[in-house]
Amino acid sequence: MARIPLIPSDDPDAVRHGVFSSFEAEQREPIDLYRALANVPELLLAYRSLPQHLRHAATTPRRLRELAVLRVAQLVGSAYEWSHHRPMALKAGVSQAQLDALASWRDSDRFDADERAVLAAAEAVHVVSLSDAEFTALEERLGRRGAVEIVVAVAQYEATARIIQALGVDVEPSYAPHLVGFEQVRAQVPRGGRAG
Repeated sequence: MARIPLIPSDDPDAVRHGVFSSFEAEQREPIDLYRALANVPELLLAYRSLPQHLRHAATTPRRLRELAVLRVAQLVGSAYEWSHHRPMALKAGVSQAQLDALASWRDSDRFDADERAVLAAAEAVHVVSLSDAEFTALEERLGRRGAVEIVVAVAQYEATARIIQALGVDVEPSYAPHLVGFEQVRAQVPRGGRAG
């Protein structure tokens, strides 16, 4: 249960600041994370610009970014992020077989070289130990811009998971069906090592 009020769409402060305008344009209700952050409208406006850029203006293939986000969701134990990004990943071309194998991707033949570089980088950023060799491998696969986009996407969703947990934001009932395949137990990351 959220630790703070979830601001309704017709809240005068929210309307005045236009914090839910992107949802209105898409003709859907705001997600509860944004309703929680709307307790500080100016903060929500600043916060949402980075994920919006990553979602709509980044140049790396969307499937790679969504794989990274879903791996982050597993590593930090964020059911909320998994439930919201699973449908996006499937729409972007990630297969259900890949989602099923994501926690053990290193032992799976379902991931290509680009996907492996992204997943390795996601795990390394998660444990705050991305090496020169790992960054170089990512950059060789995706170019400098792509490597930076993946690093920022991973860090963004690591931060988002912490905000979700700290504010007590639950998975909305409409997203609950997308928890399929999500392990509630946080993936174990060896100390000083890598997950997987």
